[in-house]
This record gives sequence, structure tokens and C-alpha cells, in this order.
Amino acid sequence: MTDAHPALSAEEFTSLIEVGKGEAQQEIPQLHWERLVGLGYAVRRLGELGLTASGLRRLALGE
Repeated sequence: MTDAHPALSAEEFTSLIEVGKGEAQQEIPQLHWERLVGLGYAVRRLGELGLTASGLRRLALGE
């Protein structure tokens, strides 16, 4: 059985928060955005990161 909410490090969760800021986001480490995209929490479109519905739910749940 897989974990419904894979563990994120504190730094990865901070990056998720940054992605949630939209255009106001600051740069996040490449490894973080790659993992967030891989987990389905973020999507990269035209070079910009945005949250998916799963990412929004994860933010609402907190760390």
C-alpha cells in the first residue's frame, strides 16, 4: 500500500508554499520542483510552476 501523502521535508514544504504564491514566488531548488512535479503537487507550464489540485490539498493539510 502506498502512502496517500508522501513525506515532504520541511524545505520541500516551504518550496510548495512558494509555488502557491503564484507570480510572487521566489526561486526554489531544482530538486524540490522536480519532486513536487513528480508527486503531482505542481505542474510546470511555459517555465512557470503552478499548484495542482493535489498541491492545493497538500497545502491545506499542512506539513
